[in-house]
Order: sequence, then C-alpha cells, then structure tokens
Amino acid sequence: MFSQLKTVVDLINTGLRNYKQFQSHKDRRDTILGILKVYFFLKDCVDDGEKLITDAGEDPVKKIKSMDPDEARKVITDWDDILKKQGIRLYALQGYIYGQDHLAIINPDLQERISEVIGYKMDRTVTLHGIGATLFLRNMFPIENTDEEKARLITLMAGVESDGLLDLEKTNAEVSSLKQSLEEYRNVVERFVTNEEILTLSKRAREETII
Repeated sequence: MFSQLKTVVDLINTGLRNYKQFQSHKDRRDTILGILKVYFFLKDCVDDGEKLITDAGEDPVKKIKSMDPDEARKVITDWDDILKKQGIRLYALQGYIYGQDHLAIINPDLQERISEVIGYKMDRTVTLHGIGATLFLRNMFPIENTDEEKARLITLMAGVESDGLLDLEKTNAEVSSLKQSLEEYRNVVERFVTNEEILTLSKRAREETII
C-alpha cells in the first residue's frame, strides 16, 4: 500500500505543479478544499498504517497467538478499528481522484497512469484498489472473522500476499519515502494557496476527513 500510495502522490504532485488556472473564486475554493482533503486522507493512511505495522510486527498472526486471550482480544479490536478506517480512507481517496471535478488538475495521461498504479483492471487482491475494496467491504458488510483472519489483514494492508510475513525494513523504507512525497505535496499546495486559504480551508478539510 505504501509504495503504491507514494506513486499516486508523486503523480498528483506533477499535476499540481502545472495547475494554475481557476474558472472562478468558488472553483478555486472547491479545488483547494478537495486537494487538502486528499492530503489529510493520505496523511491519516500513512500515520495509522505505520502505527499498525509497528505494533503488529513481522508476523501479526504469531503475535496474537502468543498473547493471553483477553489481551489478544483487546489488541485485535484496536487493529480492526484502524483497518476499518483505512478501508474508508482508501475508498474516499479513489473517489476524490476520479469522481470529483476539483481534481481536474490531473490530465488524461496522468489519470491513466494513476489508474494503472491503483490497479482497477488487475484481478489481484494486493493492488491498491483491491486492498481498499477488501477493507471497505469488511466495514460495510461486517462478517465474523477469527482473530487470525483479522490479523492477516494487516499484512494485506501493507501489500503482502496471503500468509506472507512483513519485511519491516522494506516497509519502513516505503513509509519514509511516502512521507517525503507527502511533504512535497504540502509544499506544492502552499505555492499557490494564500495564508488565509490555508487557515480556513485546512480547518474545514481536516474536519471533513476525520474518521
């Protein structure tokens, strides 16, 4: 998930650098609000994802099995809450990138490239689209999974095939790289947004993206 999100962020940054024209004052505010909402959804995905990976370790299933049942139940509940939020965020991000006029900053070529990264046309669970869909559907249509099945969803979130182990060194490097891209995203936005817009629209964007 982290490396794929980084690629998407880098592509959006390319579009943002070349986006300077607005049809009207309202279009400008709507566009900036949408861009900021995407930023907050991405940042929360990274922050919660990193927290989850750090807590779960290389083998989340093994960690759960080694715990006292009561402790394991509490940990699984915490992990499950984060995974549900991640599903909602990934679903929302895809909607903002493809379904909203205010992200017309992305030209058709970039959209096609982002579509390839997200993996809409790939019949694989570990694409960004597959990960988001799996986690989102679990939230919309909850089913009774075992603790082990819930723990395995953490490795899925990180982009690992079923029953695989997390490569923590690789995953941490992906998280660090994604954070750098998000910092560039923020810097690019600040180049064409006034201080007043940042203050007012950031507050609204943050309020509308809290899950």
